[in-house]
Parts: sequence; C-alpha cells; structure tokens
Amino acid sequence: MDDLMRHGNEVTLVDEIRVVPSFLRGGRLGQFVFPMLACLWLWLKRMSGNRFVTISNSSFTPFYPSDLLIVHGSAAGYIRALSGLRKRFVGMRLLSVFEGLSMRTARCVVCVSEDIRELCIKLHGIPPEKCVVVHNGINASIFNPKPKFTGDTVRIGFAGRLEYGKGLPYLIEVAQWVAAQSEVSLVIATISEIPEALQGLPNVSIMRGVSPDDMAAFYDKIDIFILPSLFEGFELVTLEALASGVSVLGTEVGACKVFIKSGVPWVRKLPASAAEFATVGTALFDTLRHSSDPDAMKAFIAEFFSTQRFCAQIRALALCRTP
Repeated sequence: MDDLMRHGNEVTLVDEIRVVPSFLRGGRLGQFVFPMLACLWLWLKRMSGNRFVTISNSSFTPFYPSDLLIVHGSAAGYIRALSGLRKRFVGMRLLSVFEGLSMRTARCVVCVSEDIRELCIKLHGIPPEKCVVVHNGINASIFNPKPKFTGDTVRIGFAGRLEYGKGLPYLIEVAQWVAAQSEVSLVIATISEIPEALQGLPNVSIMRGVSPDDMAAFYDKIDIFILPSLFEGFELVTLEALASGVSVLGTEVGACKVFIKSGVPWVRKLPASAAEFATVGTALFDTLRHSSDPDAMKAFIAEFFSTQRFCAQIRALALCRTP
C-alpha cells in the first residue's frame, strides 16, 4: 500500500474497521463475515460510479472480481498436508471455499511460489494462464549479519507457532536430542504456549512473545534455522534467516524448496525424521559451517528477494489493469 502511494496512487484500505461492525471484529465469526461485507462494500462503490483497481488477499473477495488476488498460502493445501490428523477442519474448509471463489472471480491470481500456483490450478481448477508467480520479499536492511559458527557449540533455532502443521512433533524430538548433546543448543522463539515436553530441557532456551520487530535478536543467537513445517507458501522466516547470515535446514516446502532445488548452498534439506536428524545432524552442521558466508547471504536476499522487488512487480501488474 505504501509503495503504491509513494508512486502517486490514491489507495483505500478496506479492512475490518471499515466494513465489519465492532462487535464482530477480531473473532472467528468476523473472519468469515469480513469477505462478504468487503464484497458488498466494493459492489456498492462500483455501482455508485466509482472506478478503481482492486488488489485483494487470498479469500477476501469471493463474490467480487478483484483485479489482482495475492495468494500467500492455501487453506486447501494446508488441509491436504495435515490429512494424517483426521480432523474435520470446518473453519479451514470454509476458508478454502472462499479462496476458490476468490480465485475464480479474480482477473489475475498472484501466487507467492510455484507450489501455490500448482495448488491453485490443481485443487481449485484455475486456468494456468491466469496464475503468475511473484515470490515474497523482505526488507533485508533491518538485519545485520554477524559471524556464525564462531564457538564450539552449534546454535540451532526455531521460530513460529508450536503446532502440528509447523512440525511440532519433529521439533520436540530434536529438542530432546539436543538436551543430551554437549556441543549443540536450541533456541525457540514463539508466541504459543510451551508444551510440557519442551519445558526444562538442558541446552534448550525459549524466547516467549517475540514480536516481528524483535526477530533480529533471535537470529543473532543462532547459527542454523530449522524449518520442519508440513506446509508453507513462501515463508518469510527463511528469507529473514538468510538475511541475518543464518543457514537453514528445512523441509521441501515454500521458500526452502525453491532454494534447495536451486542449489543455494546455505539451505539444505532437513532429514525426513528426527531420528535421522540425530544420526546425520553433525555432518549437516559441518557442511553448513563450511559454506557459511553471512555477507553474501544478506546480499543474495537483498538483490533477489527484496520488498522493493515484490512491490514493483505487484505495482506493474496492478497498473496495467483498466479500472
């Protein structure tokens, strides 16, 4: 939004405050009411003679033809990734329906990764020519990479919600392995409640309630970031880690998958199981130690995965649309 305004465009933010009654805001019901009220608001503006380009997010415009729909994740993809839980996912399934409707009515679907594009096409039946890929970006300038692997202890870290989809069972097993090591430590940054299995473990420290603005302090404490997620769109944490000079071990999802397949030397595939991690972890640590180059890592993110690049691509797609 700021980028569009800096380039002389008038921008109106349609959010919960604008269209949702105060007693419904922030709750679970409001999450499903907002898309319908947002569509109603847009239609009323359009029918009043206003002309504008609409940039929407994921499931927010199921009943209005947005010009650009930016898809950062996929409820349908998340449900498929977590199918082994045998849960009903009622709320997530409704979001998936809204996602599909929003994609079908949109003029252009912007996907943050190739995998998200594939999900849009295969799960929602969106025509391939309607889907374009624009990878997420970050402001790398706020991260200051420091020398890594400088001591005898290899410092690994995890940041995110402590839930099944983020690889919690895997993380717990890794933490229990770390607790028995003399030269490995683990830092966990989360806003979630801490499971008993992660409490009081030797060599494992918890950073509670870390805000996005404080993440740089987390990356300063680690050498390797682990991402055991079952599903991601194009996760920012991997970009942030690299911009901080932190190497990454991750599952083949989202940004990690793109970097692993592209042969980026600072990102390696996380072993399939925590038991395998315990067996080959030390060798992986050594590989990442030898390839570590914090300044080059930040430069890579700044050049190819910047917020400026992302905004410029979105702006170009938006401005070629006729209101």
